[in-house]
Amino acid sequence: MKKIIKGQVKNQVKEQVSRILPRIKESVNATLEAKVLTRLSQSSRTSYAIVADLSEMELKKILEAYEADKAILDTYGDSTILKRRREDDDQEGPSAGSNRGSKRQKEGGEQASASTPSEKATEEEPVQNTCQMEEPPHPVFKTGADDQPIVQTSQHP
Repeated sequence: MKKIIKGQVKNQVKEQVSRILPRIKESVNATLEAKVLTRLSQSSRTSYAIVADLSEMELKKILEAYEADKAILDTYGDSTILKRRREDDDQEGPSAGSNRGSKRQKEGGEQASASTPSEKATEEEPVQNTCQMEEPPHPVFKTGADDQPIVQTSQHP
């Protein structure tokens, strides 16, 4: 009698398991899909946040540079603007009708003794422009393009 009851219980359990198992699979799959979608949306939000932070940092750098330039301009005033204009003119080169430069600069030697203290304060140190600097030689790489092709012989008759 116990064997008969055991057999019936086993059959009922098998039936119930076969009914419940698909539901369990569906529930687990739905839960996993929800987790994956949540992670994907969070990672895209994270990527967006990183890009936004980088953009904000770049803008802060630009703002700091602007404020530094503004502070220099406020401190030194027009002399900085004039110096920058002279540097820009030097980079462009002399124009055809340009007759720039003072009489002292053209004559040469006598300007040192005739300088006043205010003129000495505004004199500039010589600046080497990038167009005056020598460019280092570019490295030459051996590419092997001159090599002979490999000829493979066939072992078949």
